[in-house]
Amino acid sequence: METETLHARGVGAVRHRLSIWTALPPYLGGKRRLCPLIFREIDQLLPRAEWHGRTFLDGFLGGGSVSLYAKAQGLTVVSTDIATRAITVGQALIANSRVRLIRDDVLALVAPVDGPPGRIEQELVPAVFTANVARLIDRALAIAAATGDDAKAALLRLLAIRVAMLEHPMSQVRKGTIHRVATGEYEAITDSCVHHYVQGLRLTRPDRLWAIAQQINAGVFAGEARVVQGNILDLLPSLDADIAYFDPPYPGVMSYEKEYRVIDAILEGSSRPTSPFTARDGANLIDGLLERAQHIPLWILSLGNEVVTLDELTAKMARLGRRTRSLEIKHQHLPAVATAEKKAANREFLVVGWDPAVSWLRPAPDTVPTVETIDEATA
Repeated sequence: METETLHARGVGAVRHRLSIWTALPPYLGGKRRLCPLIFREIDQLLPRAEWHGRTFLDGFLGGGSVSLYAKAQGLTVVSTDIATRAITVGQALIANSRVRLIRDDVLALVAPVDGPPGRIEQELVPAVFTANVARLIDRALAIAAATGDDAKAALLRLLAIRVAMLEHPMSQVRKGTIHRVATGEYEAITDSCVHHYVQGLRLTRPDRLWAIAQQINAGVFAGEARVVQGNILDLLPSLDADIAYFDPPYPGVMSYEKEYRVIDAILEGSSRPTSPFTARDGANLIDGLLERAQHIPLWILSLGNEVVTLDELTAKMARLGRRTRSLEIKHQHLPAVATAEKKAANREFLVVGWDPAVSWLRPAPDTVPTVETIDEATA
């Protein structure tokens, strides 16, 4: 009986760890699959038993997976990003340890409301959203703006983002064929996309909306964290941390601002300028990033291999006196749309740099400077 109880507890713990990911929007570049590797590297320099009381800086919050994982590990988290789409995730889940969505919140979103159509319904129907989804988004934004609870407001905006992304195949929110749903022209929609749009018509049903809300609630748990909006290059000198994780937009690839221009317009009223990190020479900005982070003992940097090599990234850290360890990970970026050639060539680089003069960083014997190649599927 005792063995069965322990097994049940173990299964429950695994399910809880997996359920926190359901809270996050499926933003591109998410690192949820790489989190075990990232934190394995931290463990080799700073054992998990000593993580309590240490501060973890996530300099590019993005979709929130690394910050959420760090919070779950008991680290004190500081998350930064310049985009409101990321800050919304941070305020709803990372900085929030107590507030959850309730059924009344969901019912308020679908309750009949008198008055003219809101901004989203006026501007984005039928090109981007069906009328029922646009109306729900407008209602969520209005209720969020009126509430005095920042965490509840962020949860409502996150719910609106989740619904917006769920209405589109592969969560790619953009103009396309969705207007044909309203006219019944289903034969003009690609077969693989029809079921996404059909499911989209059910997103504003209270039961479906409540199910999404419960997924988001799974990411709310106790922990110490704060979220700061701004340019990380400007913020870094004033941010104290023991560990810094940097996952900047990758140079030479599609920008997040292009992919999420509709989401940005919903939350900020307009699209965002493209991040300079995305330019083909964007890797040059990493030098300034690391120079501003020299007061932080341990760095972890993620970057793709489109226009930069692992040796170049390692050299950037070594130039500033850091000992380094590098991982080359076979990684599939956008596997649903990438070519077979692209999938075979794509790599994710993970570079760890630590200050050898810091006494509480104690590299294990297998943490000597090295390069490790890992298949993400078996990591």
